[in-house]
Amino acid sequence: MQVYVREARESDREAVFEFCRHTWSWGDYIPHVWDKWLKEANGKVFVATVDDVPVGMQHITIDKSGEAWLSGARTAPQFRRMGVATAITVKCLEYAKSMGVKVARLVTEAVNTAAIAAVQRMEFKPVAEFIEMELEKPSSKESASSCWADVSQLEDVWSFLQTSEVYRRAAGLYTILYHWYSLDMLDLERFIQQRKAVVHVDGDGAVCGLMLVDDAVSSDWRENAVQTCYVDGDFEAVLDMAKFLLAHCQTKGVEKIYGFTCNHPPIIEALEKAGFKKPDSTAIIFEKRI
Repeated sequence: MQVYVREARESDREAVFEFCRHTWSWGDYIPHVWDKWLKEANGKVFVATVDDVPVGMQHITIDKSGEAWLSGARTAPQFRRMGVATAITVKCLEYAKSMGVKVARLVTEAVNTAAIAAVQRMEFKPVAEFIEMELEKPSSKESASSCWADVSQLEDVWSFLQTSEVYRRAAGLYTILYHWYSLDMLDLERFIQQRKAVVHVDGDGAVCGLMLVDDAVSSDWRENAVQTCYVDGDFEAVLDMAKFLLAHCQTKGVEKIYGFTCNHPPIIEALEKAGFKKPDSTAIIFEKRI
């Protein structure tokens, strides 16, 4: 069997949608993002073909200088374990390297042992573990020492991150819509300016907690919802920031909160105390230096 990898074409639509039809019990998100992905200025979709018929695909974006994100890896059931996924990933990495990328990342569920084995064979290394918690119908709760961060606190918040065990465990990453990015000072400043950063301060006014939030789920998933992108702090700090976020969402009429966070016990316990439900599985972020 000869496998060829090339950039996706609009005419690949039906063949790709067919082998994505039963990815999960409810189907797949690929049909909803296909047109958008093909038009992206910072991304590409590659397909693997056999006899010029698509049998696999993968999406890659270059979002920040030197960083690439791989997603949407799919292989037609009858062509799995035949090197199709590896061939596409190799092509994606070749493209990324040609664009000056130094590190490529992807995510897979901890229970997906086949996918984990495959990416490890390609020398991707696990760097962080995240979970997605959920809370529906936020109720108003009173926080004691949390508020929206001010730009004047940027240096203090950044200093807090530099000594944070959670920031280290998270590999310095935050997530929006199952897409992980390195959290640098420019990102932090943007979150603060857009009023999407909650901070917790101690009795002396020092920053000792951070929660980044985003509302992209509203437009992309068409839900009246928000998500946390990064959560940091001890149990008390996280619980208080969660109360602040719940009160804000209740005031704004937000119906659901997706609590994405590094899989760190004190944070998980605090979010559970605030009413978030813990999932059955976790997500592992892998990266490869290229």
